[in-house]
Amino acid sequence: MTTKTKTKPKAIPTRDSIEDKHKWDLTDLYESDDAWEKDIEKVNRLIEKNKEFAGKLASSPEIMYACFEIRNELGIITAKLFQYARLNQDMDNRISKYQAMTERISILSSNAGAAYAFIEPELLDIDEKDLIELAAKFPKTDVYDLYIKELIRSRKHIRSGEVEELLAMSTTVARGAESIFTMLDDADLKYDSIIDEDGNEIELTKQRVAKCLDSADGRVRRDAHNSLYTAYKEHLNCLGASLGSSINKDIFYTKARHFDDCLTSSLFGDNIPTSVYHSLLDTTEANLEGLNKYTSVRKRVLGLDEIHAYDLMCPLFPDNDYEVPYSDAVKNILKAVKPLGEKYCEVLKTAFNSRWVDVYETQSKGSGAYNWGSYTAHPFVLMNYNDTVDNMFTLAHEMGHAMHSHLSSKALPYSKSQYSIFVAEVASTLNEGLLLLDLMENAKDKSEKRYLLNRYIDNTWGTFFNQNLYARFELMIHQEVEKGGALSPDYLSEIWKELTQKYYGPALTMDELTPIKWSRIPHFYMTYYVFQYATSYAASQALLDKFVNGEEGIIDRYLELLSSGGKDYPIELLKKCGIDMSTPAPVEATIKRFGEQVDELDKLA
Repeated sequence: MTTKTKTKPKAIPTRDSIEDKHKWDLTDLYESDDAWEKDIEKVNRLIEKNKEFAGKLASSPEIMYACFEIRNELGIITAKLFQYARLNQDMDNRISKYQAMTERISILSSNAGAAYAFIEPELLDIDEKDLIELAAKFPKTDVYDLYIKELIRSRKHIRSGEVEELLAMSTTVARGAESIFTMLDDADLKYDSIIDEDGNEIELTKQRVAKCLDSADGRVRRDAHNSLYTAYKEHLNCLGASLGSSINKDIFYTKARHFDDCLTSSLFGDNIPTSVYHSLLDTTEANLEGLNKYTSVRKRVLGLDEIHAYDLMCPLFPDNDYEVPYSDAVKNILKAVKPLGEKYCEVLKTAFNSRWVDVYETQSKGSGAYNWGSYTAHPFVLMNYNDTVDNMFTLAHEMGHAMHSHLSSKALPYSKSQYSIFVAEVASTLNEGLLLLDLMENAKDKSEKRYLLNRYIDNTWGTFFNQNLYARFELMIHQEVEKGGALSPDYLSEIWKELTQKYYGPALTMDELTPIKWSRIPHFYMTYYVFQYATSYAASQALLDKFVNGEEGIIDRYLELLSSGGKDYPIELLKKCGIDMSTPAPVEATIKRFGEQVDELDKLA
């Protein structure tokens, strides 16, 4: 690993200044906006075909199957329409045309859902035995078999046709809180400039804040942190109201579908017992000694009188920190994932060479990083790559998702191709683990290994412990509203403050702005999403051990997992790889490994 001089931040580039090979080619979805409009017309025609099926599903297996196929086609097209509009919007959130197109297809998707909302109530009017017999006579019996099984399991949570139609129509309104947060977060918020390590004034963006929090200069870390959170503090009432509105949305759907609480409702679709969620949090919070110790180790190694939240992300050994150009990151990732087999590596190489990734930050581009799978084209990965080691790992993470999306879409019918988030984060965090192990194995000296050990610890900190904290916060605020309470910004900040102190221990000094960190977490608008990072990380660590130990047949079993989409419940899919997340064992093993690594770092530091 060669230490390199870090380049100074430049002005945020415009989109036309980026080479095409580093940008999405959205013609892979639609050749033009006009072609998009033609599919809008097709969706309207397909919606009208609902009249051919309503009230007739029980009459023959042919009619029932044809109805399923039409709704499937609607799902494929509306997903493609929405993806094209939203990806265009994410390339530049200032362009109102694509904001409008995104809203149009959102409304049309809601209308499509309402038009076919009669299906489930009508099917459930059929005797269970008769329904199974009808499905057994479908032209293809392995396309909708899981759907029928799930329908029967969900019987008491599916409402009348009229109520289902109203619930489908409500989804556009239900997205309001998330849409408001997204526009404020990505388009409207501005951050004060700060002075960098070399005395240069830099215009801050979220990506540049992340890079500043990586700085060896504590003053830069503090100023970037304060600039970021001051912007959110100025809108705290709005952000508190939007998050509260999102929780109310969750409760509305929970009650409408006759679930006891939002957690049960959220986990029901994947058939995950709520005990898995509670066990994750309780097991972790009973074993926070290693994390508390890590805060103290950080404080000592950094030579700080006080350690703050903004001191938790920077490398402990900055002399070994280095920049990674995008091309080098690609090479490193391709080398690291070789244990996953030739097939995996060849597809991943194709992905990097075929514009699956929108690489660099540009003006008003969507923030952060994500993978967005496509059933009709290929996955699209958004990055805001800024040459950091952290961004290299983020790229490995998102390409893990992309491979999962691609392999499942290629292997399965649309009805079974959508995988659970509970499984999805296994694919992403395994890639990160392989990259880290490969870098550690090829480290040139003791100091480099120490730097990478710190990186491994920080990986577990960010993907496992931090997400546990988020998951506990999310559970607490849902429970507060469920029992009739209200979510004021002061209440939210107090909970965040208490949890932060509990997780990171007495060594952490709480500053004024850290308690409002809840205000900028987009995942809180995706009901009970974050806990799956922690469970997946634990599962991926168990898988990593299998690859490192050369377990016979693990490549084939893992590729089968990535090609399995949603053809079985996620816990069952993981069991086929030898990972049982219904027990606390993978979580306990992850915590134990973390503690041992912190002890080792304490000795080396």
